[in-house]
Amino acid sequence: MLRQLRSRIESLQRQSGTSPETSHSEGSDDTPGTDKGLLRERLHRLAAPRLSSPSGRSRPSDAELAGLLHGEHIADGLILVESFFPLGTSHGKKTIEGGLSDALALFGQYKEEHDGAVVFMDTETTGLAGGTGTLVFLLGLGRLTPDGLRVHQYFLTGFTGEAAMLGTAAEFLEGARTLVTFNGKGFDSPLLAARYRLAGMPDPFEPLHHLDLLHPTRCAFASRWDNCRLQSAERILLGFARVDDLPGSEAPEAWFQWVRLGITQRLPRLVEHNRWDVVSLTTLLSVLHEAHERPSRYAADTLAIARHRGRQKGDNHAHAYLLSNEGHLDTPGLLELARLYRRRGAWSEATAIWHTLADQAHPEALERLAKYYEHIARDIEIAQSFTARLQTLEPSDPGHQRRRARLQEKLAGTTADQTPIDRTTLPVPHSFNKDPARGNTNGYGEQTPPDRPIGSTSRRHAPPAQTGTPQSVSSPCGKHGPHTARR
Repeated sequence: MLRQLRSRIESLQRQSGTSPETSHSEGSDDTPGTDKGLLRERLHRLAAPRLSSPSGRSRPSDAELAGLLHGEHIADGLILVESFFPLGTSHGKKTIEGGLSDALALFGQYKEEHDGAVVFMDTETTGLAGGTGTLVFLLGLGRLTPDGLRVHQYFLTGFTGEAAMLGTAAEFLEGARTLVTFNGKGFDSPLLAARYRLAGMPDPFEPLHHLDLLHPTRCAFASRWDNCRLQSAERILLGFARVDDLPGSEAPEAWFQWVRLGITQRLPRLVEHNRWDVVSLTTLLSVLHEAHERPSRYAADTLAIARHRGRQKGDNHAHAYLLSNEGHLDTPGLLELARLYRRRGAWSEATAIWHTLADQAHPEALERLAKYYEHIARDIEIAQSFTARLQTLEPSDPGHQRRRARLQEKLAGTTADQTPIDRTTLPVPHSFNKDPARGNTNGYGEQTPPDRPIGSTSRRHAPPAQTGTPQSVSSPCGKHGPHTARR
């Protein structure tokens, strides 16, 4: 028990930067020459360079460190580093500019009356675990002024400066309404909330509307990039490449080296790393706004953005977005646009897209056309023709086999009885019932606007012809293919 206690004390002394005095009791098995003794000597040799300050110099004072970082020692354990970037300053291929209201409105925030109501924030911490055991030792905040971007960075020289940092940061936030971060909702904000709670202080970040740029970045580029880290967005969207940057993974070690050993070598690069994070947020906000509005310019995922808008604001917004980018849609995007047309009851536009993709032997388009001609147009011959093509592509699909058998039975019944069927005496299929509480339903059991007849199209388009074979069907394709009849 005593030996374990001594070992634990020596371990703590080594972590704090002091070399423990080695003493060996008589009869101990860790005396020099024994296995444990040799292991102890080797560990001491490996740890020796870390247990002394560089070049034997004494630990710099906080005031000296502030000079090294081009900052000011404003409180016990706290240094403030201020920077200013005039409007028009280049940041990669982009420039620092104001006018953030449109970008904020697009991503669901309020339109700010002035850009100064927006705060950009990034932190450097002692680890990624979060919780009460993780400390924010560098807090970077930025705000736009009429002249440029003002950045304040609060650097802790020791644990005693945390309360002063939290209080000073709260003063910087006065008048702010919106907080912009990158992965701040998942990490920075909860961590700061815990630190304010431990300090017994109200959290000034909590009332702010929070825009986390990681989410619109992932929405537009998760399917396009290897990762959606901030530095990837900087390189691809901003054209900004960092020079001699300290990786964020090395930030905790650099700070602990200062606290324990007084080593300052990597601290200037650490502060610069945090400063670039804050500056990049200001330009990235505007660029992400452009990428979501004009996805083809930035090779963004148009379909993913449209689906996100549909979840947030409804199908009408998703439909309008896809329609405005129709000329740049790939096959999944066209199928989604056709689906939204179908839900609106705009069969002419939906079948135009399906016919174009069917000419490319796309299975889903062929299946949609087979369903349309069976249930909506009621042209069994054309429906069977599309089903036959579909079964050729996917012969083992039992659904195609059942559809073809059903269509053959319908054709056989039509051929055997040439007498016209009085459809007024037949029960109306459930999917075509008109329920006053639900409005109309289309051929797939989905609702259509109550003021539009089932199967009707928009005023500008006529329904496609329903005779002949798929090769001779004349259907309006608009910009999608050769069957052009769109005005």
